Amino acid sequence: MLRKKGLLIAGLVAAIILAGSIVLVRVYFVDAAQNLLSEMTEMGVVMEDIEIHYSPLPYLLVHNLEINSGTDSVRIPMLEIYPDIPSLLVGNIKLRHVILQDPDIQTAAHRSGSDSTGFEMPEIFPARLDVVSGKLLLTNGYQGTPLTVSASMEKETGGFSFNVRSASISELGFKFSGKMDMQSASPLKLGLQATECSIDPAAFLGFLTGFGYLGNSTIPELADAGKFETRNLDFNVDSAMGTMSFQAGELVLDQSNGKNLSVNIGQGGSYQISIEEIHIDAGELYSMAQKSERGRNATQALCDSAKLKSIKPKGQLILKSVSLSSPASSVNTSRSAGLSGKMTVSAKDLALILESSEGKKQELNISDIDADIEIKDGKPVVSVRTFNVASVAGGDCNLQASFSFPFEMRQVRFKAEARDFSLFDYMITGDAEKKSPLKTLFDTQLVNKGTKISASGYFNSPYDKRAGLEAVLYSLSIRSPEQSDTDSVDKNFDFSVLLGGTLNGKASIRRFYYNDWPFSDVAVYLQSGATRAVLKASGKLFHLNLNADAVFSKEELAAQCSVKGRGDSLPSLIACFAEDLSVSLRGKVYLNANIFVQGKKSKELAESAQGGGTILVDSLQILNLANIDPRLGFFIDILDAVSKKSETGEGLNFSSARVRAAISGKKVIIDSFSLEGNLLQAWGEGTYFLNDNRLKLDGKVRSLLGTINTVNIDRRLKS
Repeated sequence: MLRKKGLLIAGLVAAIILAGSIVLVRVYFVDAAQNLLSEMTEMGVVMEDIEIHYSPLPYLLVHNLEINSGTDSVRIPMLEIYPDIPSLLVGNIKLRHVILQDPDIQTAAHRSGSDSTGFEMPEIFPARLDVVSGKLLLTNGYQGTPLTVSASMEKETGGFSFNVRSASISELGFKFSGKMDMQSASPLKLGLQATECSIDPAAFLGFLTGFGYLGNSTIPELADAGKFETRNLDFNVDSAMGTMSFQAGELVLDQSNGKNLSVNIGQGGSYQISIEEIHIDAGELYSMAQKSERGRNATQALCDSAKLKSIKPKGQLILKSVSLSSPASSVNTSRSAGLSGKMTVSAKDLALILESSEGKKQELNISDIDADIEIKDGKPVVSVRTFNVASVAGGDCNLQASFSFPFEMRQVRFKAEARDFSLFDYMITGDAEKKSPLKTLFDTQLVNKGTKISASGYFNSPYDKRAGLEAVLYSLSIRSPEQSDTDSVDKNFDFSVLLGGTLNGKASIRRFYYNDWPFSDVAVYLQSGATRAVLKASGKLFHLNLNADAVFSKEELAAQCSVKGRGDSLPSLIACFAEDLSVSLRGKVYLNANIFVQGKKSKELAESAQGGGTILVDSLQILNLANIDPRLGFFIDILDAVSKKSETGEGLNFSSARVRAAISGKKVIIDSFSLEGNLLQAWGEGTYFLNDNRLKLDGKVRSLLGTINTVNIDRRLKS
């Protein structure tokens, strides 16, 4: 019984206290509301309508609140203000929660001088603030679309500092949760710390360039990235000082990612960037570059120089210990002057997919890269410790090098080695090394469709760029299989590689073999111009002196060649054309000939040939007539004309043999020929047809007895 009475009394006391509390809340809330509204009115706040609500909790509902101060303005269509109930019971005014519905804020982005004021925290600022679909328009800076801001945050104990449960700026694709510390609104001084954050790269770059933090030419390709996310973000901006800092423990840019990023940006474009490690998706970087004119032009220039249709990378490029900085003066220029820094470069599963101009594709796997890049005042200095490339078609090559940009050949040092490295229709074996400013040593072999080129020697880099390169070859050998007319395709010439004024220089070759033709002491001079190139060459074929002058346009060649010989060995000269034929002949050759050709195709060049010359052979001997080679069968025809039969082992001797001929297209017109000997003499004229190796001679033969007979020869000389 006593227990029931006790419960009843306790309930009555609680009801009395609750009723009293409600009365006190209503009284104090009305007083608090009046004081708050009075304070707001003194601050220049204009309100259209105010409602006081008590259910479910006491709160003020303010309609169309406006604040104007100079060029700054705040407009809030609806504002909900919730007081702190415990504080209200003891007569203190504290705001527990404020909700801003669709606020519209317009303020200056930059201030200076007397206009620059720090942010002062109102005494009654709420412990929790929610912003629903707010609009922020920053003036005298980035004249863009107003930013839509939504946020839910709780105030920390001191200053204008908040724990942000969630915040977003839709136009920047900016989302984060963490801490925010605002020291000033005008000028803007803001700090953010977030465990996770995401940003729209295009909108964010537009924001930075609009406020002068970056120039319009600064990495615009990043605007095409689809995703930018960070973790452990620390972001600070001070518009009065024109500075912005950005640190992130991790970052993700589409398929690329990095860790421990630090960026410090100042107005005018000065910046410092450091990254512990970043993995860049090479294919993604290529696609990004192709979306800008600058990237497309750079790629096209690379393809043109390599005679390729396209170059596409895949895999990952890894940059470590990245440190970059640039002064403010370089932001509004397209130059990279002023940029300084360094980094280490490596790779993972990196490959290049090459497509030739004929549409063939081949993949090169870059299995290992280890390089350092140091940038001094915008000029990169590259040091490659290891660079290994393997071809899927077979073979590999490796390189060690150091060089800088702008590229200066005298400053380059490298060592390269290739072993059966296959690239499309080519296979390369050899090595090259440059250890000094001038000399590059090489010993290489190139094979292409049966043609094999071997060369060893060195290049000299001249002090004067106008002098061009100088090459000294200890030996050069070109061996090319013979092709029939049906196998060859008569294409237009393309000498564009010789034009442009960039390829100038001279070469000397001690020994040069073209198939079985042994040249020596060859000197070549090349002068390239915008529309034509001039080549001069001289050398020896055995003891024959050769001189040639050629003029190249993009699709046409005109050349003149002279040949002179003074007592050269006939067997040695014949061996250049038919080694087995040389065993049947002896004598000394005196030769003087000139030939001119011009054309846009190989066939046209051959058909254009014009020229002439004379040949004198002293002490001509034809050995073993009984077993003579069929290609020399016309000597048997001459003997037959005077009814002379050749005996086994018997030869034929002439004191001299002379031929005077003219060249017209694919015909050698023999104006005259003569053979002077003790046993017989012969003279006449004829024609040699180069197309089918056909020889026609019409002449006379005088025997030892003095009889003269007519001789008509029509033979196809088979090789």
